[in-house]
Amino acid sequence: MGRSAMAGRRWLLLVLVALALSLRFSGVRLAAFSAGAAGAATACRRQWLQGSVLGLVIPPALAEEGPPLGSIPKDLKATAVGEKVTTPNGCVYEPLDLGTEETGPRSGPPRGGANVQLKYTARLESFSGPIFDSSELRGKRKPNKVDFVESRLNVDPSLPNCVFEAVKLMKVGAKGRAMCPGKLSYSEGKVAFDADEEGEVKKIPAGASLYYELELLRIIKP
Repeated sequence: MGRSAMAGRRWLLLVLVALALSLRFSGVRLAAFSAGAAGAATACRRQWLQGSVLGLVIPPALAEEGPPLGSIPKDLKATAVGEKVTTPNGCVYEPLDLGTEETGPRSGPPRGGANVQLKYTARLESFSGPIFDSSELRGKRKPNKVDFVESRLNVDPSLPNCVFEAVKLMKVGAKGRAMCPGKLSYSEGKVAFDADEEGEVKKIPAGASLYYELELLRIIKP
């Protein structure tokens, strides 16, 4: 074999060794990178679960959300006349009459989705303020001239979430009154709305507190 052939073979061998070493070190670097990425991901997940990502702490108000608007905790009750009950969403209900002492789904308190008969008077500014809506105003325009309305809780768009929350604290025959913050008003209080056409005021400003006098007459369908 000539010198040129031997030199060429030696050169080829050196190239192959260099290539093998390069691939080996690349594999080590890739493995190290993968391990590092996995470790970083694990640490990031740990931080997230602890409520902090990249040093930003999640505010408790966001971490502990209350019930949806129009809903109340199952264990929240109105148990004494004159003893005000405040729901997590800010409805302040004061019972004036606790209603029936009977128990059962048709005795109440009703749940979301229940069909009920209800009397109410809605006022602006205070419980002695101008009337902007009532079951009597609505009922007298009906053929049978009733002074109550039938409503499906959490479904009826003609009543605000505040009324739904208050009624869920009432048993059949109960009477009470509720102060409604703006966020429990129509459209969460974000826009003004029209009062009943025969109301003492014609327009309710956005964010206004509403005041309702309520009487639960009947639970038609629990």
